[in-house]
Amino acid sequence: MAARLDRRTVVVTRGKGGEDALSERLRALGAEVREVPSIAFADPGDPAPLDAALRALDGFEWAIFTSATAVDRTAARLRALGVDVAALARLRLAAVGPATAERLARIVREPDLVPNEAKGDVLARALAPHVRGRPVLFPRPADGRPETVAGLLAAGAELTAVEAYRTVPAPASEIAPLAEWLARGDVDAVVFASPSAVRAVVSALGERAALLRGVVLAAIGPTTAEALREHGLEPGAQPERYTGVDLAEAVAARLGPG
Repeated sequence: MAARLDRRTVVVTRGKGGEDALSERLRALGAEVREVPSIAFADPGDPAPLDAALRALDGFEWAIFTSATAVDRTAARLRALGVDVAALARLRLAAVGPATAERLARIVREPDLVPNEAKGDVLARALAPHVRGRPVLFPRPADGRPETVAGLLAAGAELTAVEAYRTVPAPASEIAPLAEWLARGDVDAVVFASPSAVRAVVSALGERAALLRGVVLAAIGPTTAEALREHGLEPGAQPERYTGVDLAEAVAARLGPG
């Protein structure tokens, strides 16, 4: 059973319109949750490659997804084009980790492949025996890490990697209250669910980002933890499974009762 977070204040840095499982679980454990929009999602700079791929879904055998946002954006674009989202269900589907798999299951169907570690290079290695000479669609963020693409190409996949969305920082004014809360000692933990959120917060806080060293920093997975370390910040909590609920419980385990 997860430890309680009564009398603890946890800041969730999140994307605008993001899913609520993390915050809901923190509140259920008794935490006061303050949400700071750190990133937002925008349409691709050029939607034509994504549109062309989605209109030609019958030509692919696999579709792979490395974020829940990629699932959402791909499904939304299919609807905008007048294509039934069920068309994706006819392909074999791969998800980088449990949170992405859950979103696929909710919108399309259960994925066929989820690796045992939610990292792009691990996903590529898991797919390698299945994709040589096979047409693979990869709707990805504009600033996505290169490991998945490199691994799939090395495996011999006929890869179509298309920009499905762009991640942009939220306005600095929306992140600024975090610095005041940290300076007053009002915060016990700050939670990050993506490397983009880390970069946006550190950039917006500037020199005051050093205040983050005085609280527990929680990262949803290894790439987010790596982003913290790249900015001289040490993650103090990280779950074994990379989902919002598991991240909340990792925070609870680290902080314990207030």
